[in-house]
Amino acid sequence: MKDSSLVKILKTLSTREKTKFKEYIFSPIINKNLKIRKLAEYILSFAPHFESNTFSRKNAFKVSFQEEGFRELSFNNVYSDLLQLLYDFLAFKEYQELETWQKELQMRALRKRELYEQVGRINKRFAQIQKQSVFKSHEFYLTEYQRFDQLDQLSMTKGKRGYDENLQLKNNHLDLFYFTNKLRIACDMYSRNTVVNAMYECYFLDDIEREISFFAQTPAIQIYYKVLQMLRAKTDQGHYKKLILLLENNLQIFPPNELRTIYNYALNYCVKQINFGNSDYYQEILELYKVLLQEKIIFKNGYLTQWTYINIIAAGIRLKNYDWTETFIHNYKEFLQPENRDNVYGYNLAVLYFEQKKYDQALGQLMDITFTDPFFHLSAKLIQLKCYYMLHETEALFSLAEASRQYISRNKQLSDYHKKSYNHFFKMATKIHQLSLNAGIITENKLEKNRDKLQSQLQSLEPLANKGWLKDILMQI
Repeated sequence: MKDSSLVKILKTLSTREKTKFKEYIFSPIINKNLKIRKLAEYILSFAPHFESNTFSRKNAFKVSFQEEGFRELSFNNVYSDLLQLLYDFLAFKEYQELETWQKELQMRALRKRELYEQVGRINKRFAQIQKQSVFKSHEFYLTEYQRFDQLDQLSMTKGKRGYDENLQLKNNHLDLFYFTNKLRIACDMYSRNTVVNAMYECYFLDDIEREISFFAQTPAIQIYYKVLQMLRAKTDQGHYKKLILLLENNLQIFPPNELRTIYNYALNYCVKQINFGNSDYYQEILELYKVLLQEKIIFKNGYLTQWTYINIIAAGIRLKNYDWTETFIHNYKEFLQPENRDNVYGYNLAVLYFEQKKYDQALGQLMDITFTDPFFHLSAKLIQLKCYYMLHETEALFSLAEASRQYISRNKQLSDYHKKSYNHFFKMATKIHQLSLNAGIITENKLEKNRDKLQSQLQSLEPLANKGWLKDILMQI
């Protein structure tokens, strides 16, 4: 029961939401079944973790069916009904948060009852909500279409003859919704086709492109069309720059999640350009991240993902913008998820110190943290070993490499890919260091042969972590 669908959902609810759910269950207009109420009360008494030894299906049955013998089917029905009520509660919460949906449904209900004057009253509030909305993307146009659809049907119900602007407005906003959403979906399809070769097809796109000039005054359509052009372009044709300019002037028209997706398209485009050898786009990536941070677009539920945090730092380091990067590392530490905050913060600060050639500080930073995540544990060991190499700490380097190989062999959380990647690194790092120790006591000819041999191994070993750094230190011997 602890792993049931019901409990999994309840664990995601806040304390306030669980209280509201109980009130929902006990509302006579929603549920009058006493057995469902008893079962709900029993289960909720084990919140928030639902881990007690006394929390079981058998005990839940006793609470719900005190006066009856055990009947599996009866309990299953009550449990199923409670789960359905939880689904309904989640839908009800969404309904409460979408005021425009409420207004559209209210207009529909009043119109069916021929309460026309009150339909007009609801519409005034509906129109006011829409006017106050800063967002002007596909969902806004869909909502306007629904509002004008109700007003058009109201006009027909009342037997009005002659021109009614609501029909025209309904049509116009349906077009705006269709074009905006069609282009939005086309961008998503093209992006996914590029990443996973999914072979999605966006029909009638040619027809839409022929009519795009008709929507020159609709920023959302122009932005999505520019995204699509950028994604399709094999070379830099200026679409990226035009997109960024359009976004700068129209940030407010998209909700944060939609804006985040659009900026992700821009970031992925920059990465593609870098892969083509255009290193100028590192600066573009950092500038995009600065906008995302300043406008708070990049946060999800108030947090930065650890990968976003790492990517921003990597961009700052790549540009040698060390002061800004260190400030970012410190200032945004508190925006990381608490469960991995110390690991991510400590590791990235050590990476920065290493790149600044502050090897002792990097080592000191790593020594102060116990890494609980195997990925960060091994990534930290890579930095540690690189510091030992640069500081010529031979004994510490060989000892760390051996300990890390043992850690990899024992760890069951690491994938085979990561095990091979890290093992290959430690193997090659120790070989290169051994060659550097022998460099002064062997002939130049033998040194050259050994270097070529290691170079060949670096080329053939796959996967291999930090291959670029290993190549660099080998060439310096």
